[in-house]
This record gives sequence, structure tokens and C-alpha cells, in this order.
Amino acid sequence: MISNEHRSILVVDDEMVIREVLEDFLSAEGYEVVTVSSGANALLELEEEHYDAILSDLMMPQMNGLELMTEINNRGYQLVKVIMTGYGTIETAVQAMKVGADDYILKPFKMEEVLSVLDRGFDRQRLLRENITLRETVNLYRIAETIAHESDSARILQEIAEASWQETQADYLYLSIFPTRAPQWDPGSVLRTGPLAGSSLTIDEQAVIDLLTREPSLLAQGADGQVFIGGPDLTAPPVSFCAVPLMVPGRMLGLLAAASFTRRTIFTEGHRKFLHILATKAAAALENTRLVEQLQGANRELLEANRQLQENFQQSILGFARAIEQNDPYTRGHSDRVAQYSRIIAAELALDASIVEDIFFAGQLHDIGKIGISSQKLNKAGKLNAPEIRMFRRHPEMGKQILEPIPFMRHLISGVYCHHERYDGQGYPQGLCGEEIPLMGRIIAVADTYDAMTSDRSYRKALPMQVAVEELRANSGTQFDPMVVQSFLAAVAKGQIHE
Repeated sequence: MISNEHRSILVVDDEMVIREVLEDFLSAEGYEVVTVSSGANALLELEEEHYDAILSDLMMPQMNGLELMTEINNRGYQLVKVIMTGYGTIETAVQAMKVGADDYILKPFKMEEVLSVLDRGFDRQRLLRENITLRETVNLYRIAETIAHESDSARILQEIAEASWQETQADYLYLSIFPTRAPQWDPGSVLRTGPLAGSSLTIDEQAVIDLLTREPSLLAQGADGQVFIGGPDLTAPPVSFCAVPLMVPGRMLGLLAAASFTRRTIFTEGHRKFLHILATKAAAALENTRLVEQLQGANRELLEANRQLQENFQQSILGFARAIEQNDPYTRGHSDRVAQYSRIIAAELALDASIVEDIFFAGQLHDIGKIGISSQKLNKAGKLNAPEIRMFRRHPEMGKQILEPIPFMRHLISGVYCHHERYDGQGYPQGLCGEEIPLMGRIIAVADTYDAMTSDRSYRKALPMQVAVEELRANSGTQFDPMVVQSFLAAVAKGQIHE
């Protein structure tokens, strides 16, 4: 409850006697009282000082009480407004209420009536302020929730600036992020809001920072705020100035400042607390955004480094696979052709693009296990004996062993390990049957066999394409998956596979 000693009242009446009586009585009750004789003088006084209430006569020359109340409302002054009149009618009361008066008093009046009217006005004003405080709390919670879930730094700044201006109705609102203290921001990250946002007004950031390093926030009234604001457009000191830091532990990210140059807006402790809480929430959101951006950047760098490492390793493995064929005129280029045929078959089966590329790469590596078999054995012109057959049949297992220790190549093992399985279960190394054989292995089996038949080997000449195609057709359902053979034949028909 505010005592009368801290309340000021402006009395407006063209009759000196009324002014003097009210001044003496209200001063005796503890109010600070100033009197003026006209509506024009009352407006001048309100521009210079803050008042908690105004008592105005209704009938005055040049500007009557109703006109004065209307102008007070237009200028946004917040105070208790009471009309005094000797011509009390219902119409007069209605008119007074319409122009924003809180109450009215009939002349001649008793002093107890004046006190009662003022008490009612101050009680109504207190309830209004409590409602405003509740609204501020709800708005603050809503804004805090919004910025807490916002990942766009620019949007966070816009939300802070807009919410701060809506709450304070400042003539000049200034939001600055310090590039040197928060390197993720570009120099000149400043937002200005309010009627004077386009002016040359400037905030002395260093002066504000110096104070905010000693105090949690700044609230200055009158000339005390002039040290913090300047510029060519500054013609008078601010009526009210408030500034709060955007702080995270150990570092000030920026500052939020508001200035008012008219008496209609005087920043209160409520405004200061609102801005301080808002700035604290905003700083946390901005810091979280910065940390997320740093983490994402580091993750992108790590992923790129990992991608390059994988690519280099894949090329090394592929180099080993091709090295097996380089000294053999009969198998040179075999793995690349098998890979191409496998890719065509996989695409014909309408598999996902990523799977098609995995099958292509597995086709390039399908014979990597032969790295442990001598070229003399691989190119033997005659029939292989039983030990040589056993050794040759180990190459799928050897390929599996080469790829298993490499996490990012394990998904290719089924193509390398299973390309000699047969659809009827008579293949090796596991003797899998039908769809037990992974699709990658079934596809490479057809591609591998076709290329082997249509290439020169040490023990025979290449077969004509048509003969090889008929051989695949004849063994569909026994050696090969019928669906895969059908896709191969469709690709041949389209001219995608040719001699």
C-alpha cells in the first residue's frame, strides 16, 4: 500500500479559492499537491512531472475538463482522473465516463468526499496494476516458451525486441549482441524498435556495460539516464532509462536497453524485472543455439572426415580387388563388368538407389577373396584337381574375412560371400537355397556367370552373347533365381546389356 506522502496530485481549476482549499486540505492529508489554472497549463505540467491523480474542474475557459481528460488519454498518461463540477447531471456523469474520467465530484463538496473519491480511484488503479502484472507474467511465460523452443537466432532476437517494446512502450528500444563476446554473430547485430528506431540516437554500450558489471540491471529516471544515451537527435535527456544484460555464466552476450522521452511512459521496477527475466531466458536460448550450432559444425566436420576416410579406405580395398586382375589378361576388367551388370539388374528390379549402388560396389569386390590364390592356379588351362577346387572355393570365405573387420563395408558381405550359392541349394560355401540366399548374392551370381561365359578364359574362348543368355534362361530356377534372370533378360531386351 502506497502512503499519501508518496502520492502527487495535480489540481486544475480556474478559481483560485478552489485551488487553495484543495491544496491546503490534501497537503494536510500527506499528498504532494500542485495547482494550475487551466487545461493547457495542466498538460505542460504533466509533460514535466509524474502525477498519481488529477482533479479537474469541468467548466473552464479555452479547454474544459472533458477536453482535458480526452487529451490526457490520447497522450497515454496513467493516473486517476476526477472531474469536479457544480452542474451535476446524469448526462454530465456519462460524458465524464466516456472521456475516461474515473469519477466525478459535485460542487460544493465536502473534503471527506474528495478523500473517498481519491481512495476509490487509487484502489481501482491498484487492481488494474495487479491485472497488468498477471498479464505480464502470462506474456513472459508465453514468450519464454517460444524462445526456448526456437533454434533460429534471428527469430529469437526479433521475439525479444518485439516483446520488450510491447511491454514497455519505449520510445527507443535497443538490443545488441556483442560480436567480440559471442563470435557467432556478425558485427552490427543490433535491433532498434519503437517510434525513434530510425533516429540517430545511440546507446553508449561501454558505459552501460561498466555499470552492468557491478549491478544486475539499470533503472535510471530523469537526467540520471542521460549518460547512457546520445546522438545528434538527442534534444532532451530521457525521462526514463532501463538496461539489462543478456548473461550466461561467465559471459555477457549483449544488452537490452529502453529509453522513454515522455512522461506517459515511466519505467518501473516491474518493467525492469520483466526485461531482466526476459533477457535471462533469451541469453540461455541464444547460448543453447550457439552450442547446438557448434556441435552441428563439429559433427559435420567429423562426418566429412569420416566420409573421406571411408572413401579412401574403399578405394584402397577396391585397388586390392583390381590388383588381382591386373596381371591376368583373361580376368582383367571382370569385376568392373560384373558390377555394371549387377547395377543394371538391381535397377530393373526397382530397388532403392542406395541399394543399387551398394550392389554395384559389392560387384566390384566380389572376387577380392582371390587375393590369396596364385595366378598360376587361377589361370590353369586344364581341369582343376580336388585340392585346387577346395582352394578356389575358399575365395568367398576369404572375401568375407577381409570385409568383416571394416564396419562400413559389412553390408557388402552378402554379395561377396554368397555369389556362388545356387538357387537349388547345390552351391557353396553354405549350400543356401532359394530366398535363403541374400538378394545381393543372387544378383551378382547371374552377373558373374554371364561375364565369365562371354569372356575369354585360359581354358576356352568367350561364348557368344546369345548362347550365354540361353544358358542363363536354361538354368533359371536351378542355378539362378528366376526373378533375377527375368530382370537380366528384360535389360538385354532393352539394349542395356549387349555384346
